[in-house]
Amino acid sequence: MAASLSYTQLAYLVGGIGVLVEWRSYHLHHQHDFRRWSAIGAGFWAIQYLLLTAWTAGLTMAVTALRTLLSGGLTSSGSKHVAASGFILIFAGLTWLSWQGAISLLPAFAVINTTLALVYFDNRNMRISLIASSFAWINNDIYWQAWPALFAEVVAVGINIRTIRKL
Repeated sequence: MAASLSYTQLAYLVGGIGVLVEWRSYHLHHQHDFRRWSAIGAGFWAIQYLLLTAWTAGLTMAVTALRTLLSGGLTSSGSKHVAASGFILIFAGLTWLSWQGAISLLPAFAVINTTLALVYFDNRNMRISLIASSFAWINNDIYWQAWPALFAEVVAVGINIRTIRKL
């Protein structure tokens, strides 16, 4: 009889796929390629967090995938302001709805900071700002024992620093 996977094991498997996708994104020099691959990775991580019952992290990460894709197409300052404001309100609302205590502030900070970086900063400054978001995710991942995401974030910081130097 085949053994079935627990939710935690499935979360780690899905998170592991997210790791590979996320790392791929940080190696890409073109910001549009980075955004596309990063959005796919966010989708995998959203599933991982939801399987671990990390509701704020899971819900905000799911919306992050959409935000990451859309942010690359914003060209006018008006559309940037509307999109940034809209996503910040969505993330604040999701944090409120899924509140699990102070730990919910970490993914909230990470997604709001990343929103501002994706919408308003150039490629280099965007990546520098993403490092601050990574540290918030790292602390969140330690709390929820989201080991694949933690591993990916730590390595992503290193890859991101290496890519920043090349830009």
